[in-house]
Order: sequence, then C-alpha cells, then structure tokens
Amino acid sequence: MARIFIGLCLAALLSACVAGSPLVVERKTGFAARPDVDAVFVVPFRTVMVPTAVADALFDTFIDELNRRAEALGEDGFEFVILKEELGRIDPGWLAAHHYVTGEVFGYLEDSGARSTDIRIKARLELRQPGPAEPTLMIEYPDGLFFEHERATLAEKRAELAQRVATALAAALWGALMD
Repeated sequence: MARIFIGLCLAALLSACVAGSPLVVERKTGFAARPDVDAVFVVPFRTVMVPTAVADALFDTFIDELNRRAEALGEDGFEFVILKEELGRIDPGWLAAHHYVTGEVFGYLEDSGARSTDIRIKARLELRQPGPAEPTLMIEYPDGLFFEHERATLAEKRAELAQRVATALAAALWGALMD
C-alpha cells in the first residue's frame, strides 16, 4: 500500500513538472511579424509514435484555432491553408517564396498503472518566411497530464491533451505573427 502511495505521489510530481513546462518561442534573424500575405501554409505535422487520435485532433484543432483568430481580422486577415502535398514533392522555389509552418509531435509517452495514467507529449513548430533559408520562428511546447482511471477515460484525457497543446501552439504562433 505504501509503495502504491509513493508511486502515485511520484507520478503526480512528474506530471506537475511536465505540465508546468514553459512554452518556448524563439524569433530568429529575418523574422517578420504581421506578414502582408493572403495565406500562411501549414504542412501536416510529422508524428513519431503518437496515437492517431491525438495527432489528428491536435492538428485539426491547431488549424481551426488559427483560422478562428484570423477571421477576427476581417479584410486585413489571412488564412491558414493546409498543404496537401508532402514537403519533398513541392517545388523548392515555390516554398522559398511563401510563408509556411512545419511541425512535429514527438516524445509521446503513456505510463499506465492499475489505477492511473501519466501522459507526456512534446511539440515543435517552425515558421519559414521568404528570404532566410532557415526557420525564422521556432516554438517548442512540452505538456502532460496525470489522471486516475476512476475519474476519466484515456480517450477523454488524450482529447484534452491534444486540445491543450494545439491551443498553446496556435496562441504562440498567432502572438508572434501579430506582435
């Protein structure tokens, strides 16, 4: 019984550390806020060992959140458009002339016990703008949560985490672009 209590306390501590991790936004040389464009293109995120339900919900929510914010600008706004082609199949000259976002979701870990689960995830975005060969903006966000099986299901918490990460990434990208 004592080992279970210690294990739960340790898992809660780890979860609190991950959930309190900061969002990192790094503006690089050549970054230009408030781009005068009609569209910012978004490449579907690369995922490494992330459940499809999490990856799809995260990406869809990210796009929806960005477009919701962009709609508020009215005529002065732009939209976020999903690129349907793989990045390697798109003409490099076209890419170099446009604003586009790439991302990856990785470091996904579900640590389940008999009565609780700890989920951790990391996400990274890069914004590329015309001119510089390297990304002009990088955003990194680790997150996680801990829950008891009596209070929630794995599916509910996966959806919650995907929502939280997508919203944080969208807010950070939007904040940098509108700065």
